[in-house]
Amino acid sequence: MQRWFSLLVFGVCVVGWPSSSAQAPDISGAWAHLQVMSSLTNAPVLGTINLKTLTTLRLEVTQKGTDLSIVFEPCAVESESSSPFFKVIFPEAFVKYMGIDTKPARLESVGSTWQLFQPRYTIVRGVRLQDPEKDPLPTDPNDPRIFDQDKDGKPGMTIRVSVLGFIEGEIYIIQRDWNSLRSTTLNTMIIDGLIQWGSEQVVIGASNPLLASQSENVPDPKPENSYFRTTRIEPNTTCEQIMKNREKLFGR
Repeated sequence: MQRWFSLLVFGVCVVGWPSSSAQAPDISGAWAHLQVMSSLTNAPVLGTINLKTLTTLRLEVTQKGTDLSIVFEPCAVESESSSPFFKVIFPEAFVKYMGIDTKPARLESVGSTWQLFQPRYTIVRGVRLQDPEKDPLPTDPNDPRIFDQDKDGKPGMTIRVSVLGFIEGEIYIIQRDWNSLRSTTLNTMIIDGLIQWGSEQVVIGASNPLLASQSENVPDPKPENSYFRTTRIEPNTTCEQIMKNREKLFGR
């Protein structure tokens, strides 16, 4: 079943570094990273709307030749809706307990440039699956594989939803998200690119019965609407500092 929104948590890709030598560029270090995931969402009552999920992260890149290991620390998750009557709010606990993920990536020489490519990477939340890639998401709230990941006393992960300003409440969900990233721009301070992604969500409960239905959510068919922006930062820069300066870091 599909989810109302999508957040995918995150990778970096690079294009645009002249290959003046055979040696791969050094992109190790700390980076501020913004992912924008655009989707078409079948919202309750309102029908199909455009929804963007914006995830801000702090990255730490370790490099050995062309092989990369990227640590993704979430700082914030927010949403923007094409309708003023539909809002999704990610509580602080959701972000806190998303977890810090480490993803493999690599640098690829393409013509006269280098690209950073992160292959497809899958994450499940609120449920433990023997095969995270292939096992169906459970739909029974009493399935023992479902757990309270954000530690708020409710199963799965909790988000808040508001429809028309008066249909409001919490939704308890489990998720499976995947993404694959490839850059379009690189210089010594910036790595930007596009994201391919997919998402599944099962609503396993809600504080308001009107919000308990399953709704379809698909990636925006325009690939340029799902993208990332990445800016090099000082090694001791914190998530709090990234959020405070994000207009400067990502405003391009």
